[in-house]
Amino acid sequence: MASNVIGGPLGRYAVVGRDGLGAIMAALMVMASVVMALGVFQKGHCLMKGWVSPDQFWRACYSDVTVVNISSSLANRDFPYAGETPVDQPLLSGLAMWVLSWLSPFSGAGIAAQRSLFVMWALVCLILLAAGIVAVVAMQPSRPWQAAHLAASPVLVFLALISVDLLGVILVIYGLWAWQRRHPVLAGAFLGVAFLMRPYPLVFLLAIVLVSIPARRVNDALQAALASVLAAVTIYLPMLVLYDNAVLASPRGWLTAGPGYGSLMLVVESAGVPISSGTATGISLLGWLVAAGVGYRLATTRSHPSILTIAAPMMLIVALTAQSVSAQTGLWLLPFVALSAVSWRDHLIWAATEIIHFEAVWLRIADASDPGRGLDPGGYGIFVVIRFIGWGWLLWQVTRPRPAQSGRGFAQRQDALASSPTGL
Repeated sequence: MASNVIGGPLGRYAVVGRDGLGAIMAALMVMASVVMALGVFQKGHCLMKGWVSPDQFWRACYSDVTVVNISSSLANRDFPYAGETPVDQPLLSGLAMWVLSWLSPFSGAGIAAQRSLFVMWALVCLILLAAGIVAVVAMQPSRPWQAAHLAASPVLVFLALISVDLLGVILVIYGLWAWQRRHPVLAGAFLGVAFLMRPYPLVFLLAIVLVSIPARRVNDALQAALASVLAAVTIYLPMLVLYDNAVLASPRGWLTAGPGYGSLMLVVESAGVPISSGTATGISLLGWLVAAGVGYRLATTRSHPSILTIAAPMMLIVALTAQSVSAQTGLWLLPFVALSAVSWRDHLIWAATEIIHFEAVWLRIADASDPGRGLDPGGYGIFVVIRFIGWGWLLWQVTRPRPAQSGRGFAQRQDALASSPTGL
């Protein structure tokens, strides 16, 4: 069956890696290439006509990679937090976009510069996926085709080219790889750098610390936590000293932001219940505390807690209480599908809800230019709820207890993975 080739259950007499892991990774790279080509095709209107409003919303081809570049000092290849119009992106995102602007053969805000930036990022995404595939296969050499959940995920078609978040996702995967190989300092460094892009790597770091308590790897966990702080501070502090106001624009914006796209708080607001920015920030912070508490409870009561089974409910709680859950946030679930025993059925159920929300968010934004064609707040709220149902379904499949005697297939391999000394 085709499912056996792209991450499905192995048969009784299957021989894993008969043709070598290199051949398998080459096949996975072909899958990733096809997915990225489809991603470029999906953004084809903007690639041909340029990233202009409101067409980029009606055509669902918006991308921070081009829009942020042409609307900031990056258009002249200036440092992202210097110049007259610094970017308002998190530090790692801004630095990644700056490097991309130097790799691009064109500068300025013209369509040639937009196209070159977009194509360059698509090529970088392919390189990042190749690196991610190598790490996933290295962590699961007995079931290398599971990496197809990363290489061929449908969400990549729609989400990978919106922003530079895929860089942070791959850093998280390498952090988990380093932890599995018992390199806690390297694991913490990867996760600390990824944290400079989004807060979600903190979920995985917290899971590492919590799982280490019953596994008696507390010393390793402390090393990882310290390394993550040092890695983040080493990059952040010099930038803060040199460009304090610009570098702090993103965290300040988070502190003062009200409910945003993709959040349940926005759904509540659309029902007529106002939520102030201070209340939204407080709910988000409370969500992190609740997530940590739930993670601790699971880590100390389960017989064989693993990083993924502890991180999954924490990630869901953080997202449910977040001020905003942008369209590209779905990429941060890829480590779960690539490194756990999730089936393609469950993967595709989640992907369908993610893609539906992807289309809905652009119709909601475009509603400002043409309310007759756009999506009103109430309608958009329905799709937000549908998306979170997909998140809940996927993350439940990662974390749910599985029978000890389950025969062949993914459930048995998940039990072995959860009880392994690597703790993934």
